[in-house]
Parts: sequence; C-alpha cells; structure tokens
Amino acid sequence: MWGLIFCAVLKLALRLELGAEYDSNATRAEVVAGASTQDPVVGAAVLRSTARLQLGWRKGPNQLRVSGLIGGKVFLDGAVQDQNTIVGQLGVDEQIRLHPRFSLGVSGDYYDVAQQQVLVCTVRSCDRHRDFRSGSAQLRLVGHADIAQITLSGGYRGFHWKPDASFDFQSAQAQLQVLVRFDVAHGKSELDLAAGYQLERRFYAGLIDRNVCPPGDPIEARCLDVGSAERRDWFHQAGLELTWVGPVLLSAGYALQLTSSNSFGQSLLRGIFTVKLGARLPWQIFVTLKGQLLANKYLDPVLLSREVNSQTLVSIEDENRNAFIADVERPIGKSGVAVEARYSVFTNELSAAPVSFLRHVAYLGVTWRFSR
Repeated sequence: MWGLIFCAVLKLALRLELGAEYDSNATRAEVVAGASTQDPVVGAAVLRSTARLQLGWRKGPNQLRVSGLIGGKVFLDGAVQDQNTIVGQLGVDEQIRLHPRFSLGVSGDYYDVAQQQVLVCTVRSCDRHRDFRSGSAQLRLVGHADIAQITLSGGYRGFHWKPDASFDFQSAQAQLQVLVRFDVAHGKSELDLAAGYQLERRFYAGLIDRNVCPPGDPIEARCLDVGSAERRDWFHQAGLELTWVGPVLLSAGYALQLTSSNSFGQSLLRGIFTVKLGARLPWQIFVTLKGQLLANKYLDPVLLSREVNSQTLVSIEDENRNAFIADVERPIGKSGVAVEARYSVFTNELSAAPVSFLRHVAYLGVTWRFSR
C-alpha cells in the first residue's frame, strides 16, 4: 500500500541524447589586431552525449524537485584533445505553500566541468582550459496574485576557476523577479512580462591588479603591477522580457550587466538583447530560433584576463558573444525518440576591443525521452 501511495506522487523524466557535431573553432581562438602571434583556429568533429534525469515529488503543500545531468564531448582531432569535456550537474529544490498567496522555497545546485589534461602540446592554444566548478544555495519567498508573481531570493554562491585559483570567489547574492501574465483573445493566447534585478558581492581569492603609470600615459606591460589588497567586485544585472504564447512562441528581452571591480581591467558594462521564436510546423516538426546581440564596454583602458572577465560563469557552453542558433526536432511516432539538428554561429560582441571571433557549430543527433 505504501508503495502505491509513493508512486502516486512521484514523477520521473529521463532524456538521453547522442549525436555528432562539427566545430569550426574548437579552441574558441580569437584574432587580436596587432598581436605578433595568434592562436590557430582549429576545426574538428565531435561526438557528444548527455543524460538528464528529473524527479518530482508532491504531497500536500510540499513540492520537491531533483534534477541531474551528466554529459561529455570528445573531439576526434588530436590537436584539440584538451577540449574533451565531462560535465556533471545536480540541483535540488523544495517549495512549501504556506498560504494561497505565499510560498517558501529553498534550493541548491552544483555544477562541475572537467577538461582533459594534455602533456604534449602541438599547437599554441593546446591545454587552453575554461573548466570550473560552482555551487549555490538560496532561500526564496514567492507572492502569488491573480495575474502576477513576485519572487524575492537571497543566498550564497561559490566559484572555482580551475586554470587559475586567483579567480576563485565566494559571493552573497540577492534577487528580485516580477512576472505578470495576461490572457489574450479569450484565453487562446498568453502575454507574459518578466522583470528582474540581481545583485552579487564577490570576494576573490586573488589580489588586485594596479596601473602604476601616471594618468594619461599609454598602458604598457610595465604599467601593470600586483597590489596587496584582495579583489572585490560588485555585479549587477537588470532585465526585462516580453513573451507571447499563441500559435507560435515569440519573446524579446534586454538585460544590462555591470561588473564594478577594485582590480584594474576587470570592470565591464554589457548590454544583451535577445529574440526567440518557437513554432510547430506540419509533419510534427518543431523549430526554435534564437538571436543574441551583445555590446560590451570595458571601463578601463586595457582588459586583463578576457577569458574569465567576459563569461557569465554559469555554463561552459555559454559563449557570451553575438549568436544565432537554429534548432529543428522531429519526433518519431510515440516511441519517445526524436531526430534533432542544430546550427549555431558565434561572432565577437560589439565593443572597442581589437578582437575578432568566428565559430560555426553544426549538430545532428537523436534523443530519447521517457516519463512516468
């Protein structure tokens, strides 16, 4: 009897993915104007696979969700073996409905990505790592109204940059999100307006960089010095997104990010404009299109450690560049199997930095979904 009760409130979903990919810039090399040496741009074929598991348990006012992911990709070109990657992720979320108008939640997540270590390098960009681990814990209070939902959350986030521990940080964070939902055309479609603000105070393990040259002098290597104070950053993000759900899904959003640092070269102002389109075509073909345009302004005359500074530090797949992504999926009957094709192109963001970047990625694979 207890087994029947347990199964009645348990939901399980499993998604397996396997496919082949071609990456025209496997090392994500940039071309810098005026530089005497450049990272070579290496194209390579890739095999990648991912397994995702989601569990949901609900009883009375309590709702528990557990999600896990493990995946990896292997490059078939030995010159970029350092880009072989394994990713693991685990998330737990518990929500308690305290009142019809309020709920309390607590969540935690862990993300870890590891790249292959290479002992013998044959190209300049060999052993170019972007792998890291991060984890967070948050407490949130959610207010529910007829057409609106307000979420106030706060907590802790830790980050470890594996190539260089001086970029490790511990942070306290707070976030406010507002979602307003309208029915359109007598409930046949829906219009959502979402707005949010996030604040993060980051305490780094490394020391600050200083510019010791007089104001107005050109920035040269001799100008840069390591200070005695520890690095401290403020990170702000404000965003607005409008989504229409009807015969198609269409959304447009804008986010503004500001990193203010006491370390020279690490302050950054970034604007992100995003457009998404999703539609179901004849013959059960599902299409998703996404465009992303970034505009960066570096608040110091020279940028240090671009590889870390320009990342959002959420996923290793994040490019933080101008991007266009097209995804097409076709389920095969009711078997849970689907064929998926995806094409992505990434270019350097809009900024005054003398950097150019281009990367094309084409993917073809199959997925299998199971839910109970």
